[in-house]
Amino acid sequence: MFSQRLVTLRKEKKLSQYALADELGFSRGKLANYEQGSREPDFETLTKIATYFNVTTDYLLGNSDVRYPEPLKKYVEDPELNAWLFDMIENRPEDVKRVKEILELMAKQAKEK
Repeated sequence: MFSQRLVTLRKEKKLSQYALADELGFSRGKLANYEQGSREPDFETLTKIATYFNVTTDYLLGNSDVRYPEPLKKYVEDPELNAWLFDMIENRPEDVKRVKEILELMAKQAKEK
């Protein structure tokens, strides 16, 4: 199940194996082994992949059909928010970096409370 879900998620993002492996920081061969089901990821790698795709590890492993953690689900499935984000990504890529920096700062401040 893991291998199928990994392939599906990669293709949904329109990424090649090379591109995804580069994003995740490991070789294309390692990724190919995961996708073929000939190798299983360790916990750290599984968590890294889940975080990258914003899905739960249970979803990746096939233990759940719920892709997103419950608090995130309402935002991921919000069509208005998605339209806004896609517009920004396509038309204002410089703003994407700023928004990410703001969100990282907010997350850091929340952890410090």
